[in-house]
Amino acid sequence: MDARDVVRADALFEAALGVALVLGASTGALGADDFPDPVGSAVVAVAGCLLLGIAAFLWRGGVALRTLAAANAVTAAAGLVWFVAADDFSAAGTLVVVVAVVGLTLLAAAQIAASADRVSLR
Repeated sequence: MDARDVVRADALFEAALGVALVLGASTGALGADDFPDPVGSAVVAVAGCLLLGIAAFLWRGGVALRTLAAANAVTAAAGLVWFVAADDFSAAGTLVVVVAVVGLTLLAAAQIAASADRVSLR
């Protein structure tokens, strides 16, 4: 995958997760029972909307791969710490957090690899 493909894959991942959160919150499939306090349906919906905005931003390009990789790695680490430190995740909440952490980790690795390929081609 080249750099543009990796960024586009990230945008698609963020969009898919954002749609899942917005739909989950609006249908009641995700809410206060799925995540620790103070996360409720409103927070889930807002997070989904933010992810959709991030996806649109990423799709347009212009983000340095190393910056994006660092952001994804930090976000994945924060999600993992939250999951380990907090209680009261439902099966659905667990699935959302695990998919996000694994996806962000894989994207960060792909972005680092693509960044290294770009540097070696110069």
